[in-house]
Amino acid sequence: MDRLTDPSSRMGIQPVKVNGEYVFNDKEILHEMEEVHVKKHYVPKNVDKTVEEQVKSWVSEAKVETEYERSTDCEINPADICNADITAEEVKRTFHQCSNTPGPDGITGSMIDNADRQMMSECLLRIWNKVWSTGEVPSQWKLEHRNLIPKHGKESYNECGAYRTVSITDILGKRLEKVISDRIKCKFWSQGFDENQFAYLKRRSSIQAVLLLAEVIKTNVFSENCIGVVFFDFTDAFGSVNRTKLVYKLRDHFGISGRLLLYLVSFLSGRQARITVNDLI
Repeated sequence: MDRLTDPSSRMGIQPVKVNGEYVFNDKEILHEMEEVHVKKHYVPKNVDKTVEEQVKSWVSEAKVETEYERSTDCEINPADICNADITAEEVKRTFHQCSNTPGPDGITGSMIDNADRQMMSECLLRIWNKVWSTGEVPSQWKLEHRNLIPKHGKESYNECGAYRTVSITDILGKRLEKVISDRIKCKFWSQGFDENQFAYLKRRSSIQAVLLLAEVIKTNVFSENCIGVVFFDFTDAFGSVNRTKLVYKLRDHFGISGRLLLYLVSFLSGRQARITVNDLI
């Protein structure tokens, strides 16, 4: 077992920054960062064959339906958020809503926000509906720059797990993601999404969840009742999700289908990322 695979022999990562730069000067450390934050070899790959075959069947059906719609120019019910064309109103809601940090394309959010609004809106509407109608996310939009951010309150910053990464992608794709995200959340609510979910939903937050929990505890304490709380902290909860199982649940539990299903499958596959540490990539 070499130093990269044996946790007890890993060379320490220097704490955070010095003069604005991380003090990582060993390419082996960068390699380890890549393994943890980009390649994620620990993500479970095994999927029940029945689940895998069912997902393939759903995707094939969605492709046939989408190709038929394009070839016949048949009308789509505007109320069907899984298939309906992206609207001018959805485009409008993306302005001034995204980070100004440029992605691999070098385009910033302010370039789009400060351009002629009507012309830019028409361009985005045309581009996004072209992508949406095919169900294929452009490969350029799947390129990611990963920036390292130290996690707050760690006792030691000598392990890769003491850092999280922020993914920076092309601004055109990022803004379309907002449209897709809003449609997914709308679909969730229409299918009876868990009302106790707080984080990542509009007008709800994890802070509200903490306040609610504190109120429940206080009420029971004052009533001299017993109360128990169980907390779970999953390491890299999002990054370790099996994508095939995720797609299966989105389709089976929430009815995500058609163009929206194809977009998500494409979005989750064939992605490439790079992590930059000082002058090393």
